Amino acid sequence: MTYTLKEKQTYKKMGVTVFLYEHNKTKAQVAYVKNDDHNKTFGIGFKTPPTNSKGMAHIMEHSVLNGSKKYRTREPFMDMASSSLQTFLNAMTYPDKTVYPVSSENDKDFFNLTDVYLDAVFNPQVINKKEILDQEGWHYVMEDGKITGISGVVYNEMKGALTDPDELVYDDFISYLYKNSPYQYESGGDPAEIYKLSFDEFKEFYKNHYHPSNAYIYFYGDLDIDFYLDHLDKEYLSNYEYKNLDFNIEVPSNQYDKIIESTYPASRLDESSDYLVYGFLTKENTDTKYYLTLLILLSALFHMDSSKIRNQIYEQIDPEDFTARIGYGVRSSIILQAQKTDASKLDRFIQIIENGLKEASKGMNKESLKSAFSIFEYGQREQLISVMRGLTYFLMWSFEKPVFESFKIVDYLDELRDLIDTDYYENFIRDNFIDNPTKLIYIAKPSTKYTEEKQAELKSYIENLNSTMTKEKLELIRTDLERLDIHQNKKDNEEEKATIPVLNIKDVETHVEKTPREIVDDKFKYVYHNIDTAGLIYTSLYFDVDHLSLDELRYLSLINDFMGSVDTNNLPYTQIDDILFQNLSSPNFSNAFISINDKDSARLEKVSFTSTIETIEKSIDLIADFMFNSKFDNKKRIIELLRMRKSYFESTMYDNGHILAINRANSHIDENIMLKDELSGIGSYLFTKEVINQAQEDFDGFINKLNDIYKKIFTSNLEVNITGSRENFLKVKKLLNNKFNSLDKKENKVKLDFIPKSYKEAIISGANVNYVAKSANIKELKSKFNGKIMLATTILSNPYLYELIRAKGGAYGAGLTISKNGLLSAYSYRDPNILKTIENFDKISDLTKNIDISKRDFENQKISSMGSILRPKSPSTLADEDYVKYKKENPIDPEKLLSEIKTSTLDEIKAYNDLFKKSMQEENICVFGNRENITDIKNEFDKIIDLND
Repeated sequence: MTYTLKEKQTYKKMGVTVFLYEHNKTKAQVAYVKNDDHNKTFGIGFKTPPTNSKGMAHIMEHSVLNGSKKYRTREPFMDMASSSLQTFLNAMTYPDKTVYPVSSENDKDFFNLTDVYLDAVFNPQVINKKEILDQEGWHYVMEDGKITGISGVVYNEMKGALTDPDELVYDDFISYLYKNSPYQYESGGDPAEIYKLSFDEFKEFYKNHYHPSNAYIYFYGDLDIDFYLDHLDKEYLSNYEYKNLDFNIEVPSNQYDKIIESTYPASRLDESSDYLVYGFLTKENTDTKYYLTLLILLSALFHMDSSKIRNQIYEQIDPEDFTARIGYGVRSSIILQAQKTDASKLDRFIQIIENGLKEASKGMNKESLKSAFSIFEYGQREQLISVMRGLTYFLMWSFEKPVFESFKIVDYLDELRDLIDTDYYENFIRDNFIDNPTKLIYIAKPSTKYTEEKQAELKSYIENLNSTMTKEKLELIRTDLERLDIHQNKKDNEEEKATIPVLNIKDVETHVEKTPREIVDDKFKYVYHNIDTAGLIYTSLYFDVDHLSLDELRYLSLINDFMGSVDTNNLPYTQIDDILFQNLSSPNFSNAFISINDKDSARLEKVSFTSTIETIEKSIDLIADFMFNSKFDNKKRIIELLRMRKSYFESTMYDNGHILAINRANSHIDENIMLKDELSGIGSYLFTKEVINQAQEDFDGFINKLNDIYKKIFTSNLEVNITGSRENFLKVKKLLNNKFNSLDKKENKVKLDFIPKSYKEAIISGANVNYVAKSANIKELKSKFNGKIMLATTILSNPYLYELIRAKGGAYGAGLTISKNGLLSAYSYRDPNILKTIENFDKISDLTKNIDISKRDFENQKISSMGSILRPKSPSTLADEDYVKYKKENPIDPEKLLSEIKTSTLDEIKAYNDLFKKSMQEENICVFGNRENITDIKNEFDKIIDLND
């Protein structure tokens, strides 16, 4: 017998049966989650707790996907990305594990992806090819016989990832709280440590971790598990003997008598710019019930506007932002951070937290608990209809506990709901939070020398290398770089390409299931979608706001952030969350800009929320209260929200840098994207900084303007987009008709003063790397979006730009993308270069003209492009996309796109070289990134904006 079935559990509420097998020879753990989902998921993971911050686990995650024994091309991962119908294809490094998940609805494709990943982790080429480590991890840069720097994909990725001060402070705090455990290290790799990783260390890490005895293997969906178990054994597991690998993690109860003081990078020293952090460890190796309790308490005690602790911190500590999170690991933690305040307020910060916890242990606000609990209940309902639930279940598997723990969530939630009216939560706070000996207090102060000192360390290291380097060592480095260059320029031959499994394009459907749509003209126009939503009702209200000027729209974006976070005539903001989340989920006020045709656009205010039939009436009442009764007269609260808006942008901008750069470049040439940037991008950030000063200096003037605009928003031409059962739709329609009985006004449209103009712009930030975008509007070049140009951008992204900018240039990512509105954008992500990348963008035309791929490769690219259209979508996404189609005069037909891709010829794709040449000649550029890199080439730009001004 090859496997032993260790346990089987059925979870009726989740619609799954879970089997846990153990491979008898190697003790590998294999889970199968059986249900009728056609979007099948496979995953394999390994415990990989780090012992330093050299990033071995992260670099290994990248490297094993660069060729294997069976799949002999240079990068099978990218080959599958450009030839598969995958619905998910990636790999992730956690602080204590590495996972490789894939998903696909196509049976053959799913098998192919599964086998490519299995061969990658068990038979990778990297063990014998240092050049893969050099490319994916790090390598020296040499010029004129001297070492001048360090590069590498992970090296540059982590330079970008460790830019945000919030994350730097958090990571530093964790290194103390979790001292003497794997969690004290940066599993992704610290750039200051990555270049100390040797090839021998790297190989040893693989040998010790990538073994079936340390493997956690997962299958999900409607599949033949016996076939996959047999294949798994015969092809892979049977080749190994059992190996006793012990990666159990213990986190000691570290105790600190003194406050820890540190620094974070800042471009200047502002007043009240310190970080205050309070944290403590919780219990070790607890079950899901314990973790859910932590999540519920975190929300009720610290996240909600009704939180006494939160409100006192904002009132008395006056931070720019206050965050609370649970630390990752076999032993969780609570980490509370006040950002950008004054260190002199530390004692009061501690008092507020500790007094608040003691008060909560004597009696919690039960309404806050119910509201916090409802958030998780809504999330669980959403999970039942999620198109990626198979992936979610895999990522929930901690490897420290049996896979079944992930599926007990519904039962635990039922139990925790019943415990709200007991003293369970109060006792939990008392037992786990109060008088906790692991309490750690931490202060981080700004330092203008932080980055300079890091750069000086690297410079000194390189200078020392050059001064002490022997001829023999220099020759070894030169040889390694030559091998890397050969590796990066090597083209896969036909024999190697033939090892990559492929689909037949004839088997790829060009039929797309149409989203059901019914237009109901009643008091308002209703766009109704009859889709199974597990009892949830998705509602979106759309109002015309094309009567507002650009300046008014900017203020509208602020009002959207204030909705539900300020007092109304009926509720103080401190009570709203306690009521709101018991009745609805995902309340959101935002803007939508939809191109109706080439000349006209709809500018809309969107109000969306999710509810159930039991709570829909109360949900509508609450949303209407925000829409018509909000008050903006609380100066402290308004400024607090503005500072939080600024802080949120700063904390997310480096992860989304390529999106910000693309949108900013496109904002030069497209009115709708200009609006998007002004309301949620770089333009919005600059505006937010302006209005914070305005609100502080002339609050009455600021509020008068807000109130004038507020009165103009929810007045004009209401349309409602609803998704759910017909019975629920009819009830919602009746409620909305009664609630909004006077919204039939039509205002005159305001023409925006927008003139498209290409120019070269740079945005200076605190980033360690760059995000480069170059774009053009192909409609202005007498072309248009279709399936053929979509295919062309797919081919140019991978392999061409991928090889030039990522593999050779060291950027974490790069590509060419085309929007349905005809905006063509080349971009890079976490890129050490600027001019070199722009030069590579300018090669796109020649690359297109000289595309050299086989008939099979071309067919693979078609399959990949078609797969991006065919991926499954959630009910809410389907409804939102269909509303946009409804608004357009000539919406793009996905079946037409699929047909155009399928019938494309290579000559048709190559013919786009002229369009791409003209597009890149437009010289419409945005670089968002590193101060020094941009300043060094400042004469290359027509306009430079410094975010720190």
